Amino acid sequence: MMPDNLAQIFAAAELIDLSSDIGDHAEGPFTTRIDALEPEPGADFFCANVLPKIAAHAVGRLNAADFPDSAFLRHEMVHASVHAGSHIDAPGHYGPAADGVRRDINDAPLRSFYGPGVLFDLAKPDGEIVTRADIELPEGTAPGSIVLIRTGGDKAIAAEAIEYLLDAGITVIGTDGASFDGPFEPMIERFLAGDRAALWPAHVLGRHRPYYQIERLANLDKLPAAGFFVIALPVLIAGATAAWTRAIAVLQS
Repeated sequence: MMPDNLAQIFAAAELIDLSSDIGDHAEGPFTTRIDALEPEPGADFFCANVLPKIAAHAVGRLNAADFPDSAFLRHEMVHASVHAGSHIDAPGHYGPAADGVRRDINDAPLRSFYGPGVLFDLAKPDGEIVTRADIELPEGTAPGSIVLIRTGGDKAIAAEAIEYLLDAGITVIGTDGASFDGPFEPMIERFLAGDRAALWPAHVLGRHRPYYQIERLANLDKLPAAGFFVIALPVLIAGATAAWTRAIAVLQS
């Protein structure tokens, strides 16, 4: 049974959906495709393609017309990157770890993905980078809090800003951008202009200092600066270094 105080907290709370969907569209270099099977053709599909695999002796004896209303069940097949929609990157995603230990998303302790939230509302003009000077945690911020950074777009977050948060005991950081390192094209242009450290610095930092990134969050503009709780559990995907999440914020009324 849920403790009375916890039940009361959720009964009086406002839930804010912080997630963006996994849609039938392109996201950066990746294309998501959702193949939908409707009930009527689904009955024929089941009899022709599924039945022979699970009950071959019933082929020819169970037909589409035998289903109630001559219809099967709706079904969708999703073909998507684990970086589609709102998702969590584990340290294993960032490349070879300095200590040689690969950390997949399923290795992450679930306790890491719920905790008090802190929001930095830093909507930046195109091309600007969120810097260390933009980030100052409120006094008393507890280690293990979840920090969310609203950039208002797809802006990079400087490695120095992330290191400051890691020094404070923050291991889960989220943003509304598609990548902590911003769009690919300007990052590559900085490299071509001579910046040898321009390639995915926020990600590469995680090789030496493991932490979790939550990318493609939504509705961060609906949150206060503090006083809310974040829950963003990763989907359990075997052998993956990232996973989708349905992230929410819990606000006390």
